[in-house]
This record gives sequence, structure tokens and C-alpha cells, in this order.
Amino acid sequence: MVSTSHKELKVILLTGAPGVGKTTTVTQLCAHYSAKGERIHGMSTREMLDKGQRIGFRITDLATGKEGWLARKSSTVGPRIGSYHVVSEDLENIGVRALERAIEGPADLILVDEIGPMEMTSSAFRDAISSILKEETPTVVTVKLGSRYSEVEQVRPNSIQLEITKDNREDIFRKVTGYIDEWTRR
Repeated sequence: MVSTSHKELKVILLTGAPGVGKTTTVTQLCAHYSAKGERIHGMSTREMLDKGQRIGFRITDLATGKEGWLARKSSTVGPRIGSYHVVSEDLENIGVRALERAIEGPADLILVDEIGPMEMTSSAFRDAISSILKEETPTVVTVKLGSRYSEVEQVRPNSIQLEITKDNREDIFRKVTGYIDEWTRR
């Protein structure tokens, strides 16, 4: 039950196994709404390969295009997640700053790819995500499959939750754009 004293949440939580298309869906949403002239804020991550081997992950501010490293195998500084070290400086200067800019606005749509163990090593990222998920601006975030972060759990009951699979990813894109279009009718 949603209390009418609270702002209406317009949050879509996307999850799915690695490689099913979460980042691709966010990239498509960014392109789709940018082409319509919508102001897109937020951040995305993508894996970086060298000769077919994953060497790390890049982070991009969707509003400015500024990029940096989220995590690298070759780094020895920063929190370690698996075989990667989080590049905390880039996460905070690019990722967290992108989220803060989204909160400051004006934004028509906020996209965050992803909320996962690398990003959540930063308390500033956690604070920014907590604020983002309470915004009235339509927001789409990807969440690592099976993860349970308190910042996400607080909004989960009042959000739309969709799991992407290889079989349904086109349908998911259509569903998400349907929700966003409904929320942004002016």
C-alpha cells in the first residue's frame, strides 16, 4: 500500500543475468529519449575487452559524456571486487557527480547502469543513489541480479521491477518506454 502523503515514485528496477542486455537496454533508452529532445542524466558502465579478455569497466556521465574507469584488472589501488580494483576517484568524480547533477536537474529521465558491488563500495555513490531513488523524475536503474542493497530495498515495494532475459529484452524495452511515456505526458 502506498501512502498518498508520499511523492509518487517513478522508478523501474531492471535486473537480469550477466550478458542478457541490461546495459544495452539503458543505451537504447538513452538514444531513444535523447532523439526526442529529452534531458537525460545519470551514468552507465560497460565492460572493456582487450583481445577478447575483459580488462575492466568504463563509467560514463550520460549528460556530459565524460568517461573514466569504474574498475580495472591492472590496477592495484582501490577496493577489490573479484579480480578488479575499483577506481574510486573516477567513480566519485564521474559517476557520483553525474548522479548529483541528475538530482540538481533539470532532468526528464534519469538512467543508472548499474547498482552493483563495484559502485556500492563508495559511500558517496550510496548516498546519491538513495536520493535518486526518491526523486519524482522518471528513473530506470539496473541492479545486479540477486543483490539486496538497503537503498534499493527501501523503494522496491513502490517500484516497477522487471527481469531481462535474452528472450524478452525487446518486450522489456517496449514496456519501459510505455511506462516512461505515460509518466512524462505533458
